[in-house]
Amino acid sequence: MDRSSTIEPEGIGRDWTPVLGTYELSRATRFDAFRESLNSVFYPARVEPTGHGGVLARSLLTATDLTHLTLGFVRFGTETRLDPGALGAYHVNVALTGLVESHCGKQSTVARPGTAAVFTPQEHTYLPRWGADAGQLCIKINRRSLESELEAMVGRPVSSWVRFPIAFDLTTPAGRSWSSTVKLLLTELDDEDSLARRSVRHREQLERLVISSLLRAQPHDFSEAIYAEHAPARSRTVKRVVDALEAAPGQPWPLSDMAEVAGVSGRRLQQGFREQMGMSPTVYLRLVRLDRAHHDLTTGTGSVTDIALRWGFNHLGRFADAYRERFGRTPSESLRAGRV
Repeated sequence: MDRSSTIEPEGIGRDWTPVLGTYELSRATRFDAFRESLNSVFYPARVEPTGHGGVLARSLLTATDLTHLTLGFVRFGTETRLDPGALGAYHVNVALTGLVESHCGKQSTVARPGTAAVFTPQEHTYLPRWGADAGQLCIKINRRSLESELEAMVGRPVSSWVRFPIAFDLTTPAGRSWSSTVKLLLTELDDEDSLARRSVRHREQLERLVISSLLRAQPHDFSEAIYAEHAPARSRTVKRVVDALEAAPGQPWPLSDMAEVAGVSGRRLQQGFREQMGMSPTVYLRLVRLDRAHHDLTTGTGSVTDIALRWGFNHLGRFADAYRERFGRTPSESLRAGRV
């Protein structure tokens, strides 16, 4: 194994803080207190000791919540089982010491130094064995942040969540490159005089670099589109409809009206959209409407009902479900955040 590929800040395996030393939240405490701190930072999860569950002499939790990422170092100091279910976010656990058995949907891996585990938002995540001496760098990635970065790479909206293989080999050239971007961000965060600590904009650029590097380093179901030399050219028929939908997404758009704008049959239009946009014109319209609604909600321009109707969503329940699926929060939560 190429040891230079692993993320090993000074102090791994000792009593010093190994990662994010200026962000310590919990150390050497009772299991229930440690679990409460962990769940408040990452996900509400069932976290149970399968080893000694009293005072954890070697437990350590450091964490910070950024714009696009939440990063933390977690070591329980006793063998532990975690069941957070579907995370609702993308997540990477980088093994620094020990072994952690990890499952996501039907996939599984044993993370050890030199490897990481990548989890997707919608599939059940389960970690049946987190070793007593295992310490992991845990990186929670805002779902919308990753998918927006992907959309910028492929030049079109993404209509589904991204599926990664769970096992991520950090000893490959791509894995080493991604590790280097993570190390850079960690180093910046631990230095009180760094650009990342002094400038939110600079820190967000580093966060996005971690995300975009992951999308390039770890295979997924959009990798081919990312590495295509040129995005597929949009035909005139598809471009006419895209322009029309983006100009007036709130008006009714039956397929027959879209086909009339395109000057082709509805069937041919649907085929063209799938080939060039990766989705049907109806799905594309829904994504445009959701993005417009998201903008209005986060800027506080109206009530949830007003905004939903403004952008063509006549069934509030279905709007709320589609919005939560795309943005990871309810319309009301976005509206409240926009008014803070």
